[in-house]
Amino acid sequence: MNLIINFSAREKGNCGKIAEFIKKKEDTVVHYKNLYTHRCSDCEYECMQGKCKYRADDVYTLYESFLKYDRVIMIVPMYSGNPSSLYFSFNERCQDFFMENKEIYDGMLRKIFLIGVYGSRLETPDFVPCLEKWFVDTPYKNHVLGIERRPYKQKMKDCILDVEEVRKKLRNFMKRIEEK
Repeated sequence: MNLIINFSAREKGNCGKIAEFIKKKEDTVVHYKNLYTHRCSDCEYECMQGKCKYRADDVYTLYESFLKYDRVIMIVPMYSGNPSSLYFSFNERCQDFFMENKEIYDGMLRKIFLIGVYGSRLETPDFVPCLEKWFVDTPYKNHVLGIERRPYKQKMKDCILDVEEVRKKLRNFMKRIEEK
């Protein structure tokens, strides 16, 4: 059973379509933009001392929900050469959860996989490595799949799933992670 999180602000864009493409009957898709979240701001680093002052929003609960899934698949678009601000704010808020739950960090990391959707590796060579930062100095390799539009002459508004090779990459990625 997978939790699939779409970090695009466009629910029916490429990331949302990929989420539906890889989703199985028992999987859950969450469109992060629909959650009630508070960005990190105006605090005194309470997350470093026990409890984020914004814990009552949906972010902490989303991290807690990771525990009941076999895999967590995050689909992250690139905007202006960076992961979406929705992904960034989610990642920034992990401090509160993992400071309180250090003993489960490795087990959770093992089940996290990312799919990055972006335009061109030549123009933005740091995008996929940015997503791979979750796994630096860990035994977890190949947890990130980059879906680049440029080789297929796809524009931002084109549907990347119209390309059979992309669908094949996604099927192979899902097959591989389900074997882990």
